[in-house]
Amino acid sequence: MWLLAGLMLVSTSGQAAELCELSQQRPGAASTAKPKGDDQKRETEGAGQRSKKWWIDPQDRAELGITDQQSAAVELEWQKTLPKLREKREQLEKLEAELAQLLARDGGDEAAIAAQIDRVEAVRSEGNKVRTLMIYRMHRVLKVEQRAKVKAMMDRRDDRRDGGRRGGSSSR
Repeated sequence: MWLLAGLMLVSTSGQAAELCELSQQRPGAASTAKPKGDDQKRETEGAGQRSKKWWIDPQDRAELGITDQQSAAVELEWQKTLPKLREKREQLEKLEAELAQLLARDGGDEAAIAAQIDRVEAVRSEGNKVRTLMIYRMHRVLKVEQRAKVKAMMDRRDDRRDGGRRGGSSSR
């Protein structure tokens, strides 16, 4: 049973990180299409550790054919959604910590653990919904060809990050 609980926690924390991958990116200070000075520098410096904003990065924009208007619209959606993503991530982390405490107790109440799991999964689901709707709204701004290019770009980044283990099967 403890093995199962441990596996569940490892799985849960990994999914939480994936859920809020976008919310861990550095947000631009303003809602404009192009960050200025240090903001732009942070966007590109953090690319190895965190995903950069493909709708703002000049190289990515050129590769994808993103216009200034598209960039501004995608950035607006990002800025609008980021607080919700952060809120869901914080809620999820808190609930997961509470679940870990329940699981760590000897002779814990199984009904209480099940109820906490339900709370954790409900918040995870809400966060996934917020993130997926944000991505949907961002992609609506793009042309079909641009969407395909964004997907290919994200697949390449995922493959580099995962060392090619995923075989390019991204959910984006």
